[in-house]
Amino acid sequence: MKKLGQICEIRTGYPFRGRIERVEAGNCRLVQMGDVRASAGDVADVQTRVALPEGPGKHVLHYGDVLFIGRGVRNEAATFVGDVSNVVAAPHLFVLRPKSDLAFPDYLAWFLNLPETQEKIHTLRSGSAVPFVPMSAFAALEVPLPSIEMQNHIAGIQKLSLQEQTLLGQIRERRRVLIDGLMLEAVRRGQTNQQIL
Repeated sequence: MKKLGQICEIRTGYPFRGRIERVEAGNCRLVQMGDVRASAGDVADVQTRVALPEGPGKHVLHYGDVLFIGRGVRNEAATFVGDVSNVVAAPHLFVLRPKSDLAFPDYLAWFLNLPETQEKIHTLRSGSAVPFVPMSAFAALEVPLPSIEMQNHIAGIQKLSLQEQTLLGQIRERRRVLIDGLMLEAVRRGQTNQQIL
């Protein structure tokens, strides 16, 4: 077991001054809290553009950074796997950059999203109106560290599980559309038969 702060660099997202303004021709793309979902597993397609007067600098995201929602009631994590040119995280996100010899990014995201870990994270939260996770307490969170090979294996199984959930959701939706269509057709046929009678 090692503390989270020992196995990765942890920082907050880009420190915007004032309100974040979306700009279609902005020089940078922004990962927002809504982009980070445990059910997706990773963050790849970032659409929101913003203009940063000084550029992203040290705040630019790297492939394999783990993004964690540090504010609000949904404290989920996902791995950034998108285009690494000029992408930054919103201020309420924590950016975790794992040390490659200690922690595999997808394993870390998986561990942070585990129900047991989520319960621990919820006990760390402060604030009443909008709860937040203090970075110091978050960095002290203990993480079990099997070998990198085992972490990679666990992450691979988790990715397959997420893909399965996505496919099952698509099958359910298509089945619903098919059944609705069949029932609607039956209703229309029933109305036609009544008119004939």
